[in-house]
Amino acid sequence: MDQFNNILGNFAVVFKCANIIVGALMMTGAIFAITVESISSIISGVYTGVFAAIVIGLELYPLKSKQKKFLYRYAGFIYSLPGRGLFYILVGLLMGGYYPVQHILGAVVAVVGLAYIVLEIIDKPDLPPSMIPPYPDTGDLQESLPIFHTSREE
Repeated sequence: MDQFNNILGNFAVVFKCANIIVGALMMTGAIFAITVESISSIISGVYTGVFAAIVIGLELYPLKSKQKKFLYRYAGFIYSLPGRGLFYILVGLLMGGYYPVQHILGAVVAVVGLAYIVLEIIDKPDLPPSMIPPYPDTGDLQESLPIFHTSREE
């Protein structure tokens, strides 16, 4: 695994570049989807465009602590490799549409998502700052926990 690390360098930079590229591919697929004169294609194109803007925005603009906690609470899957991988797979499936290029773009996004899941299983690499979950600094743990988190107090 050391040879793999030497080839790729810093995993955080690789993930950041991969996320930006995936966001660009998603935006391209959204543009293709909106050009089809079908209401379902336009709706899926709008969703894909919004998801692409979120992915690119998370990588290019650092979030403040309060925004990070809000995002972690309502979309905690963004901060884990398997969660983001499953998100990319689902968006890749959503991208399949009328044009063959949409199928290719969707497949590339889904393969990157699958690679994220496999990387979580094989090795826990260094993550970029946009994928590191916020840690409570004020002691108020409830504010930063995901909404699906359950308490085990009995």
